[in-house]
Amino acid sequence: MFNVKTQPLIGTLLLVLAMSACSAEIEQRRSRELFERETKKAEHGDQVAAFHVGFLYRVGIGTTRDPEMALRWYEIAGPRGGWNAIGDMYNKGDGVARDLDQAALYYRRAADAGEPIPMYSLGCLHADGQIAAHDAIEGYMWLLLAERVGKSSGNCRVSHYECREWAIKDRPGCRARLEAFLESEQRADAEHRADAWLAKHRR
Repeated sequence: MFNVKTQPLIGTLLLVLAMSACSAEIEQRRSRELFERETKKAEHGDQVAAFHVGFLYRVGIGTTRDPEMALRWYEIAGPRGGWNAIGDMYNKGDGVARDLDQAALYYRRAADAGEPIPMYSLGCLHADGQIAAHDAIEGYMWLLLAERVGKSSGNCRVSHYECREWAIKDRPGCRARLEAFLESEQRADAEHRADAWLAKHRR
């Protein structure tokens, strides 16, 4: 039996639990509304919304977690973050079987679209010899491009942590490892390839 002194505490706990349940219900409704709103925009061709829908399926916000649907919507998002996200899923084995060659394929598509983070991720896969067709010079080229493209992006320099810390500052150390490993002629070759890529893609 509860005594008088414990009753106020229990009443407070019950109130907190009720508020938490109410808060969870509100949050669930908002998540569902977000999912429906972004899906509607994505179905009308908005690639950024398609990326958002892919993420919501990937983590299960506003809908049931469904990696296959995440892949579908990320593919539709394409260069607007979708290909990089697919690369990450294969790189980490997130909802799909881990496949680093498949990750490299999608990172390459995103890199060719001018995204610095997948440039860096692709360079690291080459640098660490993690893919079948690994090439240290090719990897160093992508790591150089990640830094240059990242520095030229105001968003990357100021507000995007992963881009700033990886692409620009090389915190995981992929660029530094290749700099120490490659001969000067090989580094020059990579720099020449990076210059050629920039000239081609910035016309």
